[in-house]
Amino acid sequence: MKKIASVILALLLVLSSAAFAENESVTLHFVRIGNDEAERAYWQWAIEEFEALHPDIHIEYDEKAIGEAMDTALNTLFASGGGTDIIGHGILSVAQRVEAGQYRAIDEYFESWEGKDDLMEAVLANGTYDGHVYGLGYSVTPYVFAYRKDLLEEAGLDVPTTWEELADAARELTVTGDDGEVEFAGFCYPQTGGNLVELDVFVLGNGGYYIEDDQPVFEDNAEVKEALEFLRDLLPDVNLTYSSSEVNPFVSGNAAMTLINNAALTTMFNNPEYTDKIGIALPPNNGTPASFCGCNMLFIGTTCAHPDEAFEFISFVLSPESTLKRAEMVKIPVTLNSLVEQYAEMDAWNGARSLCVSYGTGMPRVTWSTSFQAVRNALSQSVLFGGADVDQALRDAQSDIEFRIGN
Repeated sequence: MKKIASVILALLLVLSSAAFAENESVTLHFVRIGNDEAERAYWQWAIEEFEALHPDIHIEYDEKAIGEAMDTALNTLFASGGGTDIIGHGILSVAQRVEAGQYRAIDEYFESWEGKDDLMEAVLANGTYDGHVYGLGYSVTPYVFAYRKDLLEEAGLDVPTTWEELADAARELTVTGDDGEVEFAGFCYPQTGGNLVELDVFVLGNGGYYIEDDQPVFEDNAEVKEALEFLRDLLPDVNLTYSSSEVNPFVSGNAAMTLINNAALTTMFNNPEYTDKIGIALPPNNGTPASFCGCNMLFIGTTCAHPDEAFEFISFVLSPESTLKRAEMVKIPVTLNSLVEQYAEMDAWNGARSLCVSYGTGMPRVTWSTSFQAVRNALSQSVLFGGADVDQALRDAQSDIEFRIGN
């Protein structure tokens, strides 16, 4: 009888342990790039809503400032062997951290996700690398073509949609002083800055790019050359010199048209002085509708012990309800096709914002993306503001990028 009682007791212990394990809660560590207040408020809402629906899953939230702070935090976490479960990071991180073995491929989750066909194709491309899906976009920052409605109307001009129309309108709206110097820019374009994506908008709008078969192509790149020549011939007549790290002259009321990060226009749209005077559209192009669009995505770390639960959180964040809530709270465009019409009803210019996202391309997803950024910046500066010969500058850019990649 004692033996039977011992066996029964052992069985009860096993069953109770299994029941406890089944109901044991899971904690997921989530670190995202950025420390802005609006995003923080959204994530607090999202986590509370998710945990209410999934009381057995707890999200441990952390955030790091854009740039070195985020990358240092991730490097430290993975170097320690612990890593992190969910990561909110940008395009530039994709290739480097996939190759470093830090981002998990999520193809199997993506294929069974009910929202996979709703995510904008351009947004999905940002998190795809070497044929696999690693990240899914939750936050997009499109570059838009901003213009002064009032000035165009006064001059009897339509909103430019082509390069030729842009050049004509820019020259018409530029104001110069007695010395011939530009005092009010018809179209403004940065001379210097950390990431001169404005050139990318023109290259993309000319049906071109800088990469072919994952290899850099600057030399003899006809589309890049044509974009540079167009800008080189236009900017001296219509531009005010500034850095992309400074306030855009358009925002300070000193330009009629520009290319600008959508978020940077918030102050103007909120300023009563510019009520009904500001408009945005897809950038003028030379045959190919296009823009630049940054994107932050959600990734699952390779050290994550609970990838099922991690993707459950990601799918919640990317659901239509949560995506629309984020658009309302953070004032950013939606990433789902099914929400474009509803998003457009929220603001008169949201249709244009969505268009810039759907036609948007981000930074190259290559391990040498930071080198590309430096070389492209130097190319823009040397041709557009330094008087360099275009063909020679393209040859120099090719040599520079190949040297950087090789070293």
